Formats: sequence, structure tokens, C-alpha cells
Amino acid sequence: MKIAAVIVSRKGSKRILHKSKKKIKNKNLIERKISQLKKVTLLDKVYLGTNDIDLKKLTLKYKIHFVKREEKYCDEKKTNATEMVKNMLKYVDADIILWAHATNPFIDHLIYNKAIKL
Repeated sequence: MKIAAVIVSRKGSKRILHKSKKKIKNKNLIERKISQLKKVTLLDKVYLGTNDIDLKKLTLKYKIHFVKREEKYCDEKKTNATEMVKNMLKYVDADIILWAHATNPFIDHLIYNKAIKL
């Protein structure tokens, strides 16, 4: 059984400008989430789906999968959350998927491992 984590991000946050690039202790939210997920022993793969090509360097640094999201799936006025999730999951090869939000920066790998076991 394959287990994967998915992080999604979009360029051009509306409420908090450059949200995914905000830093906490020298790591932006996306990098912090990737670092947490890389410590989750039960994961087979980690994916980052985004329309922000600048974030691709993080996927290379941490050896995770990069998915270039279409603009329409990054715009809440053009598509709803269900359509966005369905689109992202087309690129994920897994039986179980952990949807990991970068905006939850203090959930550590132990909590993710426990959730997967449950």
C-alpha cells in the first residue's frame, strides 16, 4: 500500500501576500512543511503542487515530486475546492493520501505518523 503526502500552494495569495514564502525561524511555510513530511517514516512520497515555479527548487533540494498546477485550479473564483483536489490527485500515485497544509506549520512528523497509523 502506497502512502503519499500532498502540499498545495498557489502564487498570489489574496489575504496574506506571499503567504507560502512567509518565514518562521528561517524557513518559509512550504519548506517547513516539506521538512516535517520528510521525517514521516510511513510516507512513500511527498508532492508539492503549485503554480509558483520558484518553489520547484525546494522539490529538487528535498527530493520530492513537483506538480505544476494549472492556473484555473489555483483561482478560487474559477474552480471550487473539490475540483482543485480532484485535479491535484490526478498526479498522485498512492492508495492513501495525507493532505498537508503549509498553513499548519507546527504539526510535527510524530502527529502525522500517528494519524497515518490510525
